[in-house]
Amino acid sequence: MMNPTNEISVSFSEYLRERSTRLDKHLSGGIPDYAFAADYATRQKIAAIPGVFKLGKALTSQIVPRQRQLLNMQALRVGPNQFPEIYKMVTECASLLGIGVPSVFVMPEVATINAYAYATEDAEPVIVLNSALVERLTPREIKAVIGHECGHIHNNHGIYNILAELIINGIGLLIPGAREILAAISLPLRTAILTWGRAAEITCDRAGIICCGEAESTISTHAKFVSGGLLSGQETNIEALLEQYDTLRTSPVRLLELISTHPAGVRRILAAKEFMNSQVYYDWHPEQKTGGAVYYSKQELDSRCAKYVSVTKNQER
Repeated sequence: MMNPTNEISVSFSEYLRERSTRLDKHLSGGIPDYAFAADYATRQKIAAIPGVFKLGKALTSQIVPRQRQLLNMQALRVGPNQFPEIYKMVTECASLLGIGVPSVFVMPEVATINAYAYATEDAEPVIVLNSALVERLTPREIKAVIGHECGHIHNNHGIYNILAELIINGIGLLIPGAREILAAISLPLRTAILTWGRAAEITCDRAGIICCGEAESTISTHAKFVSGGLLSGQETNIEALLEQYDTLRTSPVRLLELISTHPAGVRRILAAKEFMNSQVYYDWHPEQKTGGAVYYSKQELDSRCAKYVSVTKNQER
């Protein structure tokens, strides 16, 4: 009797070849196919400014190792025997996107629902989840957040994230000379980095959706970010929340968003909904395609998202 396992390939080189083929089809010029066009285009403009990329790289090379050591001292590291459910989510997201498995830490921060990543070219990337987030989000929502942070790593956002943090939160003040560096950053560069930050969040929301295989978890996560993740068990009415966009886009107060690294939650929800109607999403999840359905091209997807994400040129939904 023939052994059925004889048909199973155990060749490591064949596995690598298959994996590379699977991942390469999602890259265009080295850029992930789901990346929001405004994200990459703005990064190119920032990198073209003399000295900026070197500055970001120098800051990152100091900050990331320092933060890793602080996290080892102050937070709980996730692993196969420590919050194994979260570790499984991380490995699944990393495998799907084709990146190395990041280190994940749960930070004892009960007041703020937040997550962030530290990454550089020469150090293992790190993802931090505040304990409030782990407590108040469902497992699927936590996976959407982890996929989002893996998106930052997959798209090499680390250096630009550090520059944005330096500008907004003063994280660079942790290192010598950073105050002088901060003072030297020009207004046009500040504007460019903040504009990039908002576009980058759309890219990474898409990564989270790809990792979950649905957008509902990303959408409900943004609703919880807006509400603070109320523990009453009451569900947020997403359609009522989206109506806030109609007020937001017609108010001059929206211009305050120009000094933020993140788009308003309602903008991100609308962009997530658009992604679910795109060919890009179904290239990652062909098993979900519906016969005869017509999906947005990448160009149309980015155009539709841009009308929601732009602070100065908001359009009706």
